[in-house]
Amino acid sequence: MIISIILILLGFIVNIREIAPYYSYPKAEARVLDVHNYQKTSRGQDIEYGSRIRLEYTVQGKKVISWRENNRDSILEAGDIITIAYNPDNPTDCKIMEKPDTMTIIALVPTIIFIAWMCKKTLAPSKEKRD
Repeated sequence: MIISIILILLGFIVNIREIAPYYSYPKAEARVLDVHNYQKTSRGQDIEYGSRIRLEYTVQGKKVISWRENNRDSILEAGDIITIAYNPDNPTDCKIMEKPDTMTIIALVPTIIFIAWMCKKTLAPSKEKRD
């Protein structure tokens, strides 16, 4: 059980370390040029969904075209205007700044409560019942 909790926390920390820098990067409005949703099968059984999104935005007066790869289908369409954060040292490195998904937040709260409960049960000294 403790290993599961550690793995969940490790996954959360790795995810935060990946996306955290983008929150300090400059923001820009980007226009979606193309969206290509796809499915791929690997070893004949697993189907992987993804999307490739081509964006155009302006950084310091210069047009930048960037590709974003997602591991799920995108609901974006060509012509949509979205907010991105870009790396000032490499403007083609950007992240789409999405609002948190409601279902993700709803799932996160019980997960945190469950982890706290399991930590309490696992780490708290057990009381022996006396007759």
